[in-house]
Amino acid sequence: MQADDVEIIRKFGLSDTAARVYLALLELGKASADKIAKRVGTYKANTYDALDRLIEIGLASYIIEGKKRLFIPTSPEKLKDSAEEAKQRADDNHETLKNDLERIMPKLSAKYRSVSQKEIFEIYVGKKAYMSLIREILREKPKFWKGFGNLQVQEFFPGEFRSWFRQTKFMLFSNRNETVMNRLKEAKKTTSVKIIWLPEEVQMEVVWTLFGENLLILIYEPDIISIRIKSKRVVKTFSQQFDYLWKKHST
Repeated sequence: MQADDVEIIRKFGLSDTAARVYLALLELGKASADKIAKRVGTYKANTYDALDRLIEIGLASYIIEGKKRLFIPTSPEKLKDSAEEAKQRADDNHETLKNDLERIMPKLSAKYRSVSQKEIFEIYVGKKAYMSLIREILREKPKFWKGFGNLQVQEFFPGEFRSWFRQTKFMLFSNRNETVMNRLKEAKKTTSVKIIWLPEEVQMEVVWTLFGENLLILIYEPDIISIRIKSKRVVKTFSQQFDYLWKKHST
């Protein structure tokens, strides 16, 4: 872990400990808080604080194995969003951030690829983490957002929705009510949306969607929780089921 790398990552709104924890995760791939604390050389309480911050901004997630919570890094490509946000804020330091990141990104990405699993199961908590996840997936240039949901993403992220999904087709099974109709009206201003209406008794407090090569299970209230599964087997299974139901109910 090089001091220069830590200093650069700190520029993206992270403490020294959080920067070191993220770099340690890139080296370890998957680890308990105890193991991370030992690698970083800090107290376990400080490690948990750092992990909470990384999870908040979408740079870390966790999985449960047995009775243990193990933490995993997410793609360092998400740091590019922070540099872009600095540019939009007209921050004078955004060019420095961008140049520093370009210098260390090949090394960070190589570490991430070497430790990342072929099948990804991640949990994101909060709005910032959700936004970071969606922006990462958008780099895959997904053509469809298809699944079961009530266009909650339009209501929770109205400004971002207009830019995120201009090139994405929405295909949804939804509940028809005034709230969803208002969301639909706004969504159609920028995005292609097709809906098959479900009966009233089918409620969707938890929804799922196929977005690019990912299955997203989304809980919007009381707090946003996003479960991302990136697995060819899982995505293929859900896609086949959805396409069958869509064809059956759209004819």
